[in-house]
Amino acid sequence: MTARRYVAYISYQHDDKAVARWLHHAIETYRIPRRSRATLGAHPRSRLRPVFLDREELAGSADLSQSLRDALGDSEYLIVVCSPSAAASRWVNREIEVFKTLGRTDHILCLTIDGEPLAAQRGLPPELECFPPALLAAAEGAGSLEPLAADLRKDGRHNAKLKIIAPLLGVSFADLRQRDHARQVRRLLMLGTAAAAGCVVFAALAVAAWVARAEAVKQRQIAVRKSQTAERTAEFLVSLFQVSNPSEAQGNTVTARAILDRGVQQIDGSLRDEPLVRAELSATLGEVYAGLGLYKPAQHLLEVAHDTPGQDPAVLGRTTVSLANLEEVRDHAAQADALYSQAQQLADELSPPDRALQTRIYIGRGEVAGNADKPAEAAAFFGRALALQKDQPPNELKVRVLEQLATADLNTDQLTASERLFEQALAARVQLSGETHPMVSETLNNLGAVAYMRGEGRRAEGFYERALTIDQRVLGKEHPEVAVDLNNLALLYVERREFSRAIPMLEDALRIQLAQQEETERDVIFAFTNLGLARMGSGDYAAAEIAFRKALQAAIATDHRMHAPILVHLADLECRTNRYAAGLERIESARPIMAKRYPDDAWRMALLENVKVECLTGQQRLAEADALLVASLPVLLKRWQPSSLYGNDALQRAIRLYQAMGDAGRVAKYRRLAMS
Repeated sequence: MTARRYVAYISYQHDDKAVARWLHHAIETYRIPRRSRATLGAHPRSRLRPVFLDREELAGSADLSQSLRDALGDSEYLIVVCSPSAAASRWVNREIEVFKTLGRTDHILCLTIDGEPLAAQRGLPPELECFPPALLAAAEGAGSLEPLAADLRKDGRHNAKLKIIAPLLGVSFADLRQRDHARQVRRLLMLGTAAAAGCVVFAALAVAAWVARAEAVKQRQIAVRKSQTAERTAEFLVSLFQVSNPSEAQGNTVTARAILDRGVQQIDGSLRDEPLVRAELSATLGEVYAGLGLYKPAQHLLEVAHDTPGQDPAVLGRTTVSLANLEEVRDHAAQADALYSQAQQLADELSPPDRALQTRIYIGRGEVAGNADKPAEAAAFFGRALALQKDQPPNELKVRVLEQLATADLNTDQLTASERLFEQALAARVQLSGETHPMVSETLNNLGAVAYMRGEGRRAEGFYERALTIDQRVLGKEHPEVAVDLNNLALLYVERREFSRAIPMLEDALRIQLAQQEETERDVIFAFTNLGLARMGSGDYAAAEIAFRKALQAAIATDHRMHAPILVHLADLECRTNRYAAGLERIESARPIMAKRYPDDAWRMALLENVKVECLTGQQRLAEADALLVASLPVLLKRWQPSSLYGNDALQRAIRLYQAMGDAGRVAKYRRLAMS
């Protein structure tokens, strides 16, 4: 993200005000999935805000026209709510025209809510056209027949929202939808664990309520046995809701919903005279409903449990935290914070203190603070949670704290601290739940990312291999996460010039991804690019060119930052196949894009210049080639080993140049270096 004040500017016609307000709220309150935050740059956000909406942002403006121009200039994206009314609105059309003059035509997004796009071209009545004239002109100027649009009618509100948010984050819709689903699974695991603990306590209390005082000792023994049975039952119920394969989620959720609904009916019918037992069981079922994403019934049950008078403070504290968790998941930050504060007051009065409850409260309050862009406050809460669990044996809460702290460090490039915490979390997670816990793979990939960023390819390979093994076992061999693991591993092999190992892995990754995605989607760009590099490295130039062109097509369609590197790879291929003029032309087209997208990666521009050496050598422009080689080669060799893909390619270009120049001394020098 840039330093502009607004993430986006929403342009709409007055008749579409309700949808515009909904979209404004949906974007600003959307909680970005954890794995997507690193794509936002050096200062990752947990929220996309502020988003400009004229009647909310400039209600008191004295000069509305100039204020709107200023707001457009200070907005990274323009989102147009498209309908026949908007198409006929001169103000909407004018806002698009002004935004185009800012040079951000490729940052215009559309939400279609009525009418038909390109009506005249499709033989439909012109009055049905939903795209304003300036929008169609913007699409043509960007090289597309139709602007990038979500359709509220076809996609539904949730998918339409994700389709708008995805380009704001710089990820594909499919990737964001998958990560959104993964976040729901993680929430389910956390809430399921809490539900299991709650069931144990509630079962014991329920049994205690039914026994007579005269049989207290005997009934206490029964309560222990029933508590153990309840714990096993709770674990079984939670396991029913841990669906690994998203394609199975709907069927399992329907079955679970039917069971839960019957449980609610039984509570209402048989426990009316036992309000405390009813409250405890309602809280447990509410937590499970929340874990399934069924927020309305969950809120009803948790509120009933929370508002029941006469509860034990410890039980009420746990119910309050569960309700706070639900409000946090629903992006109701103020309500969540108030409930966590209420739970904190209850927890402070307990004697002896309940460490688990206190830890859950601190984690929740830390998450709320982090989402509100208060990193120092969040770190303080996480630190308190870690202090409570420091001398405890491995448990779910302790691992959650470690993972929260590690992710925060990774997002701020504090690699040493992040690695240390991820390693602690991984060891605890494996000891606690085994190697195949659903979160183990993600932690391994994070450790692999840390190692890769440090240039420790062999260590990264070990982490990626373990992640791949786990994902194939838990998710199945055709799951998109498996494709990600395959691509991570294959990239290491490509960079080590082990092309025969990389090619089948990349072909498998693409097969898995293309079974669910189109060739022009963002998720396939890296796999196509890596496959092109592997094919080119192995001498299969025809197959390499096909892969590079597909990668380029997807990068252009999604405005991906790999656009310029792919152009350089294609130019390299053209120069290797004696198409020198085409290669030089492509290099120059990549230059301004590379400078804009990679201002801090010196080796990227050095690679561009080094590939140009190949073309100039082929055209016998040897003096120009020599000057570029002298400038670019040291930069590349500082970043890449001589035996690596980019290092070896650069040395081979040097050898070919100096052979053409008849400089035997430098040919021998670079041959020795290439063999080192």
